[in-house]
Amino acid sequence: MNQFYDRIMEIKEADEVKKIVKRWDVLSANITTRPIDAPVLLPDMLWIAKSGVGKTVLLNLISEYLAQQGNLMEFYGDVKFFEFLLGYCSPRDQFSELQRLIDEVNNAAGFRSEFKGIIHIDINEWLDHYEEKHFVTFMEYLSAHSDKWLVVLSVYSENKTKLHNLNAFLSMYLRIERVALSLPKTANLFEYIEKNLHDYGLALDEGGKAVLFETIERLRKNKHFDGFKTIKLLCQDIVYKTFSNKSVDSFVLTAEALADFSADSEYVNRMIANIEKVRQIGFESKR
Repeated sequence: MNQFYDRIMEIKEADEVKKIVKRWDVLSANITTRPIDAPVLLPDMLWIAKSGVGKTVLLNLISEYLAQQGNLMEFYGDVKFFEFLLGYCSPRDQFSELQRLIDEVNNAAGFRSEFKGIIHIDINEWLDHYEEKHFVTFMEYLSAHSDKWLVVLSVYSENKTKLHNLNAFLSMYLRIERVALSLPKTANLFEYIEKNLHDYGLALDEGGKAVLFETIERLRKNKHFDGFKTIKLLCQDIVYKTFSNKSVDSFVLTAEALADFSADSEYVNRMIANIEKVRQIGFESKR
């Protein structure tokens, strides 16, 4: 049994990906022999996903699953997958992003003649520009190489019409399966915090658990909340404050010890303000 299949099935918020991997497992069982030079049979994917849903972790598990399975696609190069952000370029400007992608493909190949594996490309900056000539050139490039890559494109919008039209456009160039990835629930994010604190020898009493649970709940209410990215920062700051204290009286964190990280604390207010500020001034997008 493929151990990475089991790990994918354990992921809480990836039901649509799990359905696809289950189909791959059936496909793998039915393909007893596959020519080495045969093109990749797997459809490419369009992930509808916010930042912070754990895309990199999922890509790693998927690549390891496929590599261990052995007969669904071939991996060749220094890495099994890499990630790329396709920045927006006006039609008036030179499309330097394509050359940058080609350079990354060559880097992934290393000393080998070519790269075969998974490429995840964030195309969010092109959501309102996908019919422009540069994006068409980009899609033509992907289409020409899709026989040796599993292409995962990712974008996020709550506008269903935009997503439908984008999916239709992409389907002219690639065989696309559309997948929605959800932000993790409060309980799953809390489990993540507990595990991270445990790695540093820290535990939570009931009061400490209640404080962090309320903090996560407040962070999740913000429409720009980016899941594991924000929670990881929270964990790092808790660990830093705990161990930079002159005297660590206990490795069990209480409500009092976590007061600076409570839902109504200055720290959480500042974190929420910073997340909103990033969106407003455009660090997430050049538009």
